Amino acid sequence: MIRKLKPEEINNFDLDFMNFRTTEEIPPNEGFIGQKRAREAIEMGIKIREKGYNVFVTGVTGTGRRTFVQMMLQNAAKNLPIPEDWGYVYNFENPYEPRAISFKPGQGRIFKKRLEDLINEVVEVLNKAFESEEFARRISEIEERFSRMRKELWESLEARARELGFMVQLTPAGVVMLPVVDGKPLSPEAVNALPDSAKREIEERQMKLKHLVDGTLYRIRKLDIEFRKSLEEFHKRTALFAIEPLFSEVESEFEGETIRKFLEDIKKDIMENLIDFLKMDAKERKEIYMRKYSLNLIVDNSGLDGAPVIYETNPTYSNLFGKIEYYVRGGFLQTDFTMIRSGSIHRANGGFLILEAERLLSQPYVWHNLKRVLLEGQIGVENLETTLGISNTITLKPDKIPLNLKVVVIGTPYLYELLYELDPDFRKLFKIKAEFDWEIPRNELNVQKYTSFISAVCREKNLPHFDRGAVKRVIWYAMRHAKDSTKLSAVFGDIVNLIVESGELARMDGSTVTTSSHVIRAFDAMEKRKNLLEEKYDEMIKKFDLMIEVTGSKVGQVNGLTVLDLGDYSFGVPVKITAKVYLGRPGVVDIQREADLSGKIHSKAVLILEGFLGSRYAQEFPLSVSASISFEQVYSEVEGDSASLAETLALLSAISKVPIKQGIAVTGSINQHGEVQPVGGIIEKVEGFFRACKSRGFDGEQGVIIPKSNAKNLVLKDEIIQAVKKGLFHIWTVETVDDAIEIVTGMKAGKLTRTGKFERGSLNYLVYRELKKMKKLLDGSYEERNKMKKKKGKK
Repeated sequence: MIRKLKPEEINNFDLDFMNFRTTEEIPPNEGFIGQKRAREAIEMGIKIREKGYNVFVTGVTGTGRRTFVQMMLQNAAKNLPIPEDWGYVYNFENPYEPRAISFKPGQGRIFKKRLEDLINEVVEVLNKAFESEEFARRISEIEERFSRMRKELWESLEARARELGFMVQLTPAGVVMLPVVDGKPLSPEAVNALPDSAKREIEERQMKLKHLVDGTLYRIRKLDIEFRKSLEEFHKRTALFAIEPLFSEVESEFEGETIRKFLEDIKKDIMENLIDFLKMDAKERKEIYMRKYSLNLIVDNSGLDGAPVIYETNPTYSNLFGKIEYYVRGGFLQTDFTMIRSGSIHRANGGFLILEAERLLSQPYVWHNLKRVLLEGQIGVENLETTLGISNTITLKPDKIPLNLKVVVIGTPYLYELLYELDPDFRKLFKIKAEFDWEIPRNELNVQKYTSFISAVCREKNLPHFDRGAVKRVIWYAMRHAKDSTKLSAVFGDIVNLIVESGELARMDGSTVTTSSHVIRAFDAMEKRKNLLEEKYDEMIKKFDLMIEVTGSKVGQVNGLTVLDLGDYSFGVPVKITAKVYLGRPGVVDIQREADLSGKIHSKAVLILEGFLGSRYAQEFPLSVSASISFEQVYSEVEGDSASLAETLALLSAISKVPIKQGIAVTGSINQHGEVQPVGGIIEKVEGFFRACKSRGFDGEQGVIIPKSNAKNLVLKDEIIQAVKKGLFHIWTVETVDDAIEIVTGMKAGKLTRTGKFERGSLNYLVYRELKKMKKLLDGSYEERNKMKKKKGKK
């Protein structure tokens, strides 16, 4: 069915259901527009706490995925408990394996400060205890007691020595034993002068004395050891008596077996190194405190009102998983538990971690390690070189921390498909897929939300508010961006750009309100920055460098429509499609395909065209025509099936010798039944041919044929609507090849009659007649050749 669109059927939209003068009267939008599918998926991912139900968010850039995800997670996080604080402390049993300690939310910071105060208090009370008169008196008593015991042992030794006729003296070289005669010691010369019997007797008594001296010295040494132990035990008792209440007070303030054990270890270490600890000056003591008796608080949740939401914009290995730093001392790298630094995964533990797939996958070993920690359910701190096994530096191996984390990765559909197909772990870990739509239905509710969105942007950016005309123009742009008059674009990044530029133009003009003219100027300026190539093509068409004809009629020639996509901008360009027929091997030769300039979809479309021709015209005899189809002045690959309707018309015109109106451009794909199917890029194609007609001059007969189902995709510029109103330009919708035939040729297409023939005088009848004639000519040429061969044989 042929239908010529009326001006009011194109861009049909109004704001009559809303009563406002400017967006200042409209409350700003507080939620997010549309995206019900994505919202439900993310909500499900949040609710399921089972391992593996992490979320992968996909969608087109600019749809507000990051903002939407952050908003949802922050709202959900408010209703979740605040996770524990975490820190590392010195391991007195193995300093290279720091221990992890958890605290109730906000208690980690308090414990860190309390621990510092505790050590200072310990030093103070110990100094007081050891400087007291009572302590000095007790030390004196111990010293006196052991001194008396030493004296008694020595006096006993002297008495026994006298009984044996000797005198003992204590010298720096040891104990000297001198024989005594008549109370006087004998010199060595005098001893040597004695008779041998007397000397033997002295030696025997000296040997007995030597055993007594060795025994006495042994007892004195044991007494000295006992003395030192007594002093040490007394120091410890004194110290323990002084510091025990301090440690008990801290233990009572904080719960947890690990905290209690750590405090016990500190107390034990102080007692074991008490004398050295007290001999240190303040600077040395602080260093010891920092290296052994402190808390390295790596996760402090004291400032949270719920679960954490961390958005890591630079997911390097160390940023994500933490690191162990080093310092140089004596020319060597050294480290300890105070040099452990947390990563964003530690800070997000108990809540949510947001990552971007492209940045995540571009960092070495990060994706592999993220999977590992999610599968293991625990996280430690290890430098990348250690993980890879390429470091010989002595390092730490901190305790691992239990991981309770929901990871949300934002990426493109392409990355999702790659990971799903190539990484088996991805399916285990990211079971929730949240897809962001690039468009939303254009209904009253969403239009109201869009208007609230414009109001919110004006308030946030401090822009002049938009009047009704400006709002309507933004809605028009949203439909155009969605390429569907029944939809609105959900790529809000581009919408915001238009709002900002329109508002700034209004500000520059000194206007207190942004009007539709400001939005149009902003839209035109945005296009102007990108459409250089479009203008070059238009100039070539105007100068006939591109040999496009927009008036008159031609046999076997039709204007097709293509779209050039530059990434940030796309535009339509008409292209001349020609067809030639001749006797030869039956079939359609696609010149683009033969020159390797045809994509697979276009090649398929040509085969469908052949199927259509055969099913319609070759029911009584085989096709005996050879045809070639070409896209003239096209030097790049042709892809897509949107030109198959135009190719069919060109071919039918070439066969029937009926000319086609060159002022009409055609787009649409066909199936083997001759039905016209929708295609993409309708807006660009219509506007592309309109520009060509405008540059050459309108004759009132020009226009575009599009598939009926594409009518809803038309969101055209004002000048085209005005041209349609004035009858300078036309837009027809068709459902079948026959509909298009009647428009471009002005002839009746013709239906099959009861006799199985096409109506006489119709284009289909002419095509059928020409094909039948070609079949006879081809058969006649075969017969003629056979006769010639027979004549030659007789001769």
